[in-house]
Amino acid sequence: MSEAKHWSEQARPAAMALVSVLSVVGIGICVYMTQHHEISLYGGENMQMELWGCAEAEGVNCDVVNTSDWSELFGVPLFTWGLPFYALLAYLSAASARARRDLVTLIGLLGAAASVYSLLLWYVSVHELGNVCLWCKRLYGVNFAVAGLALAAGGFRLPRPTKAALLQAGGLWLALTVIAVGAQKAYRSTLLGDAGATALASVEHNEGGAEAAWVHDVEPKGAPPAISFDVVTEDKKSAVLTVEPDDAWKGNPNAKVAVVEFADLQCGYCKRASAQLKRLYEAYGDQVVVVYKHYPMDPSCNPGVNNRRHVYACGAAVASVCAQDQGKFWAFHDLAYKNQHQLKAADLRVYAQKVGLDMPTFEQCVRAPASLARVRADATAGAALDIHGTPRIFINGRLYRAGNSAEQLAQAIEVALGHTGPQALDAARALADAGEDVTPIPADVPAMQEVRYGELHFAIDTFEAGLTNGAATSGKHEIPGVRMSWFAAKDACAAAGKRLCTEQEWIAACQGALPVDDNSDGHYADDLIEGTAYPYSDYHTPGRCWDGRDRGDFRPVYTGEMPGCVSRDGVYDLTGNVEEWVGDSPERAVLMGGAYDTTEDHARCYRPNDTFGPGFANVRTGFRCCKTLE
Repeated sequence: MSEAKHWSEQARPAAMALVSVLSVVGIGICVYMTQHHEISLYGGENMQMELWGCAEAEGVNCDVVNTSDWSELFGVPLFTWGLPFYALLAYLSAASARARRDLVTLIGLLGAAASVYSLLLWYVSVHELGNVCLWCKRLYGVNFAVAGLALAAGGFRLPRPTKAALLQAGGLWLALTVIAVGAQKAYRSTLLGDAGATALASVEHNEGGAEAAWVHDVEPKGAPPAISFDVVTEDKKSAVLTVEPDDAWKGNPNAKVAVVEFADLQCGYCKRASAQLKRLYEAYGDQVVVVYKHYPMDPSCNPGVNNRRHVYACGAAVASVCAQDQGKFWAFHDLAYKNQHQLKAADLRVYAQKVGLDMPTFEQCVRAPASLARVRADATAGAALDIHGTPRIFINGRLYRAGNSAEQLAQAIEVALGHTGPQALDAARALADAGEDVTPIPADVPAMQEVRYGELHFAIDTFEAGLTNGAATSGKHEIPGVRMSWFAAKDACAAAGKRLCTEQEWIAACQGALPVDDNSDGHYADDLIEGTAYPYSDYHTPGRCWDGRDRGDFRPVYTGEMPGCVSRDGVYDLTGNVEEWVGDSPERAVLMGGAYDTTEDHARCYRPNDTFGPGFANVRTGFRCCKTLE
């Protein structure tokens, strides 16, 4: 036996053991990224998932890569196809480590094929999507390591696998594929069943509530902008972007800067971008014109996409076209984004009624082929620009590729206005922060705030409750009570002569309006948002509340440490910091508002956490108390 052959024979068990470990790592990555893909594309705004281990940076964005047109094959996520592959590798490596020397060659061939496929995906990420995914890179490393280990174990010098072994491996792969794809389809069906599951049956007047933030007079008046731009597409091709007469727009049609957005009303990232674009529009006024074009991620109305990612996107787009015909596009646009988790046909009719549309005209419009044709025309125009996902923003014809913060967008607008240098940067920061001044907490702020909306009249703790000798307390710069179960919170409120808030009371204090149980199921957090989505506005503003923190590095802070996290009724920290128990009985116990490590989409007024029972408690669970007022 030659020295090389002897060495490879000695190395084979250890190398195959490492392949087994790498296969398990591959399975874990595939499960994790399949879940992210499915939740991001099919779970709706109410189930956004924030990835660990893939911080967004220049040219790095796992969200973009894992939700792009390239992220599915035959309607199944690429990571799902990886599951049976790595499971098969785990089986083959375990068998070859024991006695099946011929399987090492098969493992080497599979590893080599996966390595070549990794190079192809890397090319697509860099040249087609303009972003790479760190989890994808880790999986590429697994593939190259498998091929290298098989080679080190003498893979291509050992006997070739027998026909029986190949048939057995093929049969096992087929069975594992059926299981993996079946599980993925079942999971997606669950998500699609939950998305927009609540049909809103009625719209009721909200007496005493704040005027909803989406009611604003921005519908355009006069002739639409007549502009076009020579652009460089995502695929580095030359094309023309034209603003059509029937496009939705707002602002000054003769402005020096035109911001054109291709978006999808069911896209969570589009909702976030719309919040920043709204702030920019309000800051720049007549200096810009903002144009909205439809790009629903559903091939039934968009010839530019292959996979149906958002099942309600086409219907929402058509409904918004009909709202535009009645001069209410932006009001409908904002309300649909606010209630993005509910975009079924029945929900869209509610929103149409809410913004004041003539309903017979609206119903006739949504059935008209011409309305769908307008959506298709926008989508066709987007496909000609090589758009691979949403949102896509063009500023004076230049594809905007930076982040979606208001400050970054403002910098791009400053450049388009011809302003450069430190002064332009300062102007961008000032304009992006317009209207975001935070008022310090008054020294004489009361321990409880009176709240009245219609017949709902109560007092609520101004701050999250602390604990003194088992009784609830309310004040600034206190340690919030944590590790509280619903039962412990109820007892602490009772010891202070108060009670736990009901779900309706808590939401009223958070959104600044009377919550309505539209579907009469006894709950309010699953219905139409009558007020604001966050205590301070409809859109999330980073830094206003203590949310979105890394669980390993942060903990809850003192009460009142975030003075910008305040509702219109003067109640602080209703979102972020600690989740708060509400409910007047164990059966109605639910955690509201999210905690310090809750993502921005979940740390909001309408986000109940009913995963746990009333006995659940950890460092994230707290409470505040209420009192009934006559």
